[in-house]
Amino acid sequence: MLRMKATPVWIALLPTALAGALFISSKGRAEVPIAVIVHEQVVVDDISLSELRRIFLGKRQDWSPDLRVTLLLPPLGTPERKVLLAKIYQQRSEVQVQHYWINRLFGDEVQSGPKVTGSNEMSASLVREIPGAIALVPADRIPQGVKVLRIDGKRPGQAGYPLVASG
Repeated sequence: MLRMKATPVWIALLPTALAGALFISSKGRAEVPIAVIVHEQVVVDDISLSELRRIFLGKRQDWSPDLRVTLLLPPLGTPERKVLLAKIYQQRSEVQVQHYWINRLFGDEVQSGPKVTGSNEMSASLVREIPGAIALVPADRIPQGVKVLRIDGKRPGQAGYPLVASG
């Protein structure tokens, strides 16, 4: 008769426990698409990520000859702000972004800098009210009365959409 060596229970259950821990941590870090919303008068429906960067860097200041861009930045510390810094400002820190805009303003390269809003709701409300306004909000909180821009042909939530926050 063959005798099998007894394996401690914790070793036998270790793979199951690890898989469960990975599942829980990946569920806790769900990816949330961040939508780019604009006032309904903005004539653009689809924009490239590089052109979106130009807008948020103040290098493109007009939607059309009659409609100026008004930049609304998400509140500090929010997932939308982290996506802005990582994907649009290409890994710049808060301090680097502040210095960038100070230099642009004092260099007379822009007429006005971006406005930091207090909440996603404030961003959405201002986008509805200010012709030419643009802001970032969670894709699951897109309000009525605004336009959602496609980025490189992709809508928030579609595969390959570039603005995604880890939860």
